[in-house]
Amino acid sequence: MTRYFFQIRRGGVTITDEEGDEFDSIDEAHANAIRAVRELLAARIKNGAMILDEHMEIRDETGALVVAVSFHDVIKRHLGR
Repeated sequence: MTRYFFQIRRGGVTITDEEGDEFDSIDEAHANAIRAVRELLAARIKNGAMILDEHMEIRDETGALVVAVSFHDVIKRHLGR
């Protein structure tokens, strides 16, 4: 298993994940990130907050960026665009 860290980048600010989670593959980590972004988006929509151009970055144990998940791309994928 590999430990991946999920950080949110909002403009020039990064919210750091200090603990991370272990997954068997990057595909599992990526699917987890998409679920997490959907939950964050749902909470913001319920609260009437704006959806900014944000990304969830998946980083490996060395800190290298493996995948970035755009909040806007998750919305587009959900809408079938």
